[in-house]
Amino acid sequence: MKQRARRFISGFLFLTLVILSLSFSVGDTTHASSSYSSYVTSYTLKVRSKASTHYRTLRTLAMGNKVTVTSKVGKYSRIKYGSTTGYVQTQYLSRSKYKSFSAYVTSYTLKVRSQASVHYSTKRTLAMGNKVTVLGKGNKYALVSYGGTTGYVQNIYLNTRPFQAYNAYVTSNTLKIRSNASVHYTTKLVMMINNRVTVTGKGNKYAQVKFGNISGYVLAAYLTTTQPVSYGNQPTDPPRTNGSQFGLDISHYQNDAGNGQIDFNAIKQDGNSFIIAKASEGGGTDGTFVDNAVAANQAGLTVDAYHFFHATDIPGAQNEANVFSNQIHAANAKGVQVHYLFIDVETTNGVDKDTLTNNVLAFINQMRANGFNQLGIYSNLAFFNGSVDLPKITAAQPAQPKFLVWLARYRGQETNQGPGANFNVDIWQYTSSGTSSGVVGAVDKNIWYYTINGL
Repeated sequence: MKQRARRFISGFLFLTLVILSLSFSVGDTTHASSSYSSYVTSYTLKVRSKASTHYRTLRTLAMGNKVTVTSKVGKYSRIKYGSTTGYVQTQYLSRSKYKSFSAYVTSYTLKVRSQASVHYSTKRTLAMGNKVTVLGKGNKYALVSYGGTTGYVQNIYLNTRPFQAYNAYVTSNTLKIRSNASVHYTTKLVMMINNRVTVTGKGNKYAQVKFGNISGYVLAAYLTTTQPVSYGNQPTDPPRTNGSQFGLDISHYQNDAGNGQIDFNAIKQDGNSFIIAKASEGGGTDGTFVDNAVAANQAGLTVDAYHFFHATDIPGAQNEANVFSNQIHAANAKGVQVHYLFIDVETTNGVDKDTLTNNVLAFINQMRANGFNQLGIYSNLAFFNGSVDLPKITAAQPAQPKFLVWLARYRGQETNQGPGANFNVDIWQYTSSGTSSGVVGAVDKNIWYYTINGL
């Protein structure tokens, strides 16, 4: 009997120890039926040697890191990441991978930092409008990727919708495009009143703009969405005909005003189809002609050219024609087809009407001798009527290609003829104070009516 009692007591004690052991084990650890993947949702997450903040840190994980959870211990998960096994707080894990999305920078500049705090180093600086990929997001910072750089930026300067660009017009005669949104940054270009820009971003004080191929920041107070009224009484909307096209005539003056820059792509985008570039004057050349012709041609504009006439006799006229011809050949050598060539006659050069007319004819004949047959003449109405014999000049020309008449006439006339003109013109220069994207300051604007042979 006593022996049975001893056996019972021994068995009871053993069973009690087993139960207590199991009870302790169950209270401390819940074993997962199988491991699974999770993703870190906090900016940083410490992996500790035991399931408590009192234990040492084995390594620190970053937002978005993928770990393998092998078990849970209270508020902690036992995880494996790379060669490290340890414990992290379960609340900063998610079984679902963060769904990345695109966002756009809304501040003038936005620093990408190595960690989610202003106290960490800057990895790169983003600009207004930059498109980033958001890989993770906390209360204040977002983990983003941009051009190979991954780091943290402040959430408030991101927007899921891109800025809706719009056109605006300059209201100041000297509006500086700066490299960044402050007067302390360098000036990239100075714009004039009526220049049209594309606004690509906007803050409280500055607007991010694009003017031709120049991008930067301007004071937003000097922009308006309503085009300013053109100054003077020169027409801004000349009569159009079927096939008529708009264009500019330019010279080194436009290059000089823009610190050497004319943006022909912007000129094209502004609705222009052609340019008439100054190639030469008297016995000299315009040093910007060839480069302007090449750039305009590359932008898809039709290139024409003009020569400002100074000759007082026939040999001088022939010499000027040769100078002009050489300039055209120089542009041809660069791959530019120059279409119509004009003689610009605006001064008598101290000779009478008949002498000037004969000198002009000598110039034109020399151009034909040099192989050029698409020719024309430019002047204003008063000069055509009183200082040169235009009917005699045009009558001396072959029927084809047509000899074109290019008229400068500004004072608000409503047709390309204008009061007092007894002839139609092929090209009308209707304003000398026009503006165009891509050009700094005033520029001559033209409408080309002649379309039989195109431009």
